[in-house]
Order: sequence, then structure tokens, then C-alpha cells
Amino acid sequence: MEFMLYEKKDTIAVITINRPRALNAFNSQMLDELTEALAEAEADTSIRCVVITAAGERAFTAGGDIKEEVKLNPETARQFSERGKRCTLSILHHRVPVLCAVRGYALGGGMEIILASDITVAADDAKIGTPTIKLGGIPGWGCTVLLPCIVGHSRAKELLYTGRSLSAEEALRLGVVEYVTAPGELMDFTMKLAADIADMAPFGIESMKKSINGSLTLCLDKALEQETGLFGDCFGTSDHLEATTAFLEKRPHAAYLRK
Repeated sequence: MEFMLYEKKDTIAVITINRPRALNAFNSQMLDELTEALAEAEADTSIRCVVITAAGERAFTAGGDIKEEVKLNPETARQFSERGKRCTLSILHHRVPVLCAVRGYALGGGMEIILASDITVAADDAKIGTPTIKLGGIPGWGCTVLLPCIVGHSRAKELLYTGRSLSAEEALRLGVVEYVTAPGELMDFTMKLAADIADMAPFGIESMKKSINGSLTLCLDKALEQETGLFGDCFGTSDHLEATTAFLEKRPHAAYLRK
């Protein structure tokens, strides 16, 4: 991979977007590489959490590469949108939680990556938004669907119609990000959070994510039915038995075995 760095730290996969001279703007190759890196983490059953971050201090990503986008026609634009959606859906539906650690600009596709992820930690210098309307179009990687789920339809319309960016603090208030830190503390905080999640029962975490995501795609009755099934499945695992036994015995849990 040319533009993605993949590093395994114990049970955490760290994926670094690495095109800082272009503000980490995404071309088609980068979308494919991020999707590939996420698939690598998906296939490695020892991975229990993924962290996506970026090289440089100025931008998590400035979004889609305008130099590529300006050459698109209606057909190739649809293909670019589909490629971007494969990437964001690989985050949204990933087997394990995906965390984002964000500094600087997270615009367009950068915001869509944040919306698809499970938890985002932003440095207090972050600027998050989707200015696509200023380029005469709409977001193509899921923002018009995912943003209303988080901030409500009226606020999503205001943000997307104006194309304005959010400060880290406003993004925190609206629920677009979950934590704000000083820039120098960003990765330490995110890795500690990832380690805390990775320490939980893996089948339980994976089932929790699947059930929550079901609320996005299923009607209420089906989502509740899925939750019941996943809840019951947890009780057939050695992870659940060890976690509950350790709690009752007031001791740390032993290593989880994913059985």
C-alpha cells in the first residue's frame, strides 16, 4: 500500500492515512487501500479494535481529491461514489469497533469516515464538515444518510446546505465526535480507549456493534428481534461465563478465548 500505513499493536490495528502533502485528500487508489487495510484487520481474528488516524498535523483528510473529481462525468462519478461507499461501509459494518483520531481538517469524505466509525476522538484544533455544496454537488459516501441519524434532520440540513465546518467543541456537543483532547494527547488518549475496548469480551463487543447497527437498517421490530438473538448468543460463550464469574468473584478476568 502506497498511501496507508498498517501497524498491529497487540490486539489493535492502527491504520494511518499517509498523504500529508495533499492534506491526505482521497483519490481512488487511497479509497481502495483503506478498504484493503480494513479488510486485513477484519480477517485477523486477534484484532479487537481498529484506530484510523492520519500523518501530519494539518488534516485528518481534506476529503475527496478535487483534482480527480473535476474530471468525473455522471458515470465515473457514480463509480467514485460506489468506491467511497465501499470504504465507509467497511468501517460501519466492520467486525470490531473502529475509532478515529482526528487532527486538523476532516472535510467531505473525512467527515463521512467519522460518521461511519464507532467513536471519534478529536484534537481541539479539528475542523469537521462537508463543504460539498460549495462545489455544486452533494456528499457521495453516506453523509446525507448518516449525519441525520446523529444530529437530527434539521441540523443535518443546516450543516449540509451551508457547507459550514464544526469546531471540535461544537462537534462534541452535536455528537459527531465523542471526545476532545489537546493535540499532543490525541493518540495516547485514543490508544488507551482502544485498549479498554479491546480488553472486553470480543464476541460481546462484536454482537453489540451488530445489534446497534441493526437499528440503522432494520425496522424497529426486526432490530429488537435481532438484539434478542444476539443477547442469547452471548450466553453460550466462554467469554460471558468468565466475565460474569470474575465479576461475582471480584477478580480481574482471565484472557478471553472467543469461544
